[in-house]
Amino acid sequence: MTVSLRLRFCRREPAIWLAHLDMMRTFERSVRRAGIPVAYSGGFNPRPRLAFALPIGVGLATEDDRLDIQLEDGIAIDQTKAAEWTDALNRNLPDGLTVYAGELTDSSGPSLMSLVTAAEYRLQTTGLQAAVQQLEAQKDLTAWIVDKNSKGKTVKTDIRPLILATRLEESDQVVLLVRAGSRQNLRPDLFLQILVAQGGLNATAAADSRITRTRLWLGEEP
Repeated sequence: MTVSLRLRFCRREPAIWLAHLDMMRTFERSVRRAGIPVAYSGGFNPRPRLAFALPIGVGLATEDDRLDIQLEDGIAIDQTKAAEWTDALNRNLPDGLTVYAGELTDSSGPSLMSLVTAAEYRLQTTGLQAAVQQLEAQKDLTAWIVDKNSKGKTVKTDIRPLILATRLEESDQVVLLVRAGSRQNLRPDLFLQILVAQGGLNATAAADSRITRTRLWLGEEP
């Protein structure tokens, strides 16, 4: 049996400006400094075996993200060790990254990324309420077509089937629930794109949006 340390963590300023590869390297360094017995890949350039549930874009904060750290062979499931390693990792992470829970799990099953089914985001910017209401009023009349970059090409994509729910919290704040994961995934910037195109949201307000991923669903539908 192989064992992983599954972490739940949040990302805030200034760490929100880390790109995905930078996030990976940051955790790799911190894992080594914390003395966690991480497993390594093979080949000429072995790397620590770390896997994020769902990569996060630059500038986005998170409240409840997941990361699996595969451990060396022979490690037993002992939750006391999980707590010790989690504390040690927090002492070695930079400002803006905090692990608030960790548990040891059997990692011989499906990968962490394959379990992700949905994600929830909180978007904040001026004019959101009017834009969302205008878009919702058109949902039975038009498709929500956006330009999406895929493998170096720009493709037209209807994002409406990927949106599970929207909930207005106040005039400048909306909660967006979308399909996410390796099979279907909607980035929140594409929702902002359609709000500009069909909801009348100011393009500058869209570019200045504060976006926080508040939750991931693993192995279940919302």
